[in-house]
Amino acid sequence: MPTQKTQAIVIRSHPLGEVHKIIRFYTVEFGKVSAVAHGSRRVKSRFGGSLELLNYGNLVFFEYPNKDLHRIDDFDLIDAFDPIKADFDRTTYGCYLAELVDATELAGQLADQSVFHLLQYAFETLTQTEDIPLLARAFELQFLGLAGYAPQLSRCVACAEVFHGATVHFSPSHGGLLCTNCDGNDATARPISRGSCELMKQLQKFDFSYLHRFRASDLNHRELKFVLSNFISYHTERTLKSREFIDNL
Repeated sequence: MPTQKTQAIVIRSHPLGEVHKIIRFYTVEFGKVSAVAHGSRRVKSRFGGSLELLNYGNLVFFEYPNKDLHRIDDFDLIDAFDPIKADFDRTTYGCYLAELVDATELAGQLADQSVFHLLQYAFETLTQTEDIPLLARAFELQFLGLAGYAPQLSRCVACAEVFHGATVHFSPSHGGLLCTNCDGNDATARPISRGSCELMKQLQKFDFSYLHRFRASDLNHRELKFVLSNFISYHTERTLKSREFIDNL
């Protein structure tokens, strides 16, 4: 029953009894870790506010072999991302990114490390970016790639033809774009402009520090939000509460 140490981000929290909490972390070395913070709901808890949602720090936990729930021994806060929590929209989107990571299964330590750093970098960018929805779309696309669900955006997923014309169709069930000859294969496929397709291709691989260089039109925002929301719902088979909340704002 070893003690483990790793960097971690709090992605979910809920009460356990009267005075405890179960905290869900995303960690560099172990992926998702759920652990009990004993006494953390007490007024004079030794954890203070260090275990709030979205917080990033050094986690020490006692691992119970063959168990899904462990014990938090210490969490040394590195960054609480205060600018996110001081702004309603940033907080809402931060919670959405955390819930998306929590709702999606990944396998392998390499994926865990990549997802952790992607989430950390997204939160750092979220503290200052002006185009918050575009950051969310970029995170969705890059996270889906790490999770093994990257949509095909360069060729038709049905016939592999290179696209021609101003409009193509996006099919969640087929995993990407359909050309005009194949869009009849999926009655739920959504038409999307070539400009939005090109923007998605760029967002799949760009560095978040260059987000300020991108300019997305209202049409781009509407199309990307719609197709990626449907794509994520199809592949995760879950309805994300934070996403529903954002959609109803």
